[in-house]
Amino acid sequence: MKKFSVAGIIGIVAGAVVVLAIIGFIAVVVLRVDAAEAQSIALTQTGGGEIVSQEISNEGLWNEYSYTIVNGNNWYDIEISGFGQVTELEQSAGPVR
Repeated sequence: MKKFSVAGIIGIVAGAVVVLAIIGFIAVVVLRVDAAEAQSIALTQTGGGEIVSQEISNEGLWNEYSYTIVNGNNWYDIEISGFGQVTELEQSAGPVR
């Protein structure tokens, strides 16, 4: 059996950490959604309607999207994560907000 030096083991561990970091970065870039996808998700979750306000917050490597949507007499506040998950959905009714 071959013996590894301490420097060799440290090199192997450092290489593994770099490879994992690269894989993580690629996963974030591939899995994140853009503003058009986030709008589509928001409108689907609220059953359609009109986006009356939107906000995009930068959270590191991805964005978080917030929308206010009116659909008939219903108002929705919805937040979409950078990966397309609905993180918050609030509904209120009434013609005036």
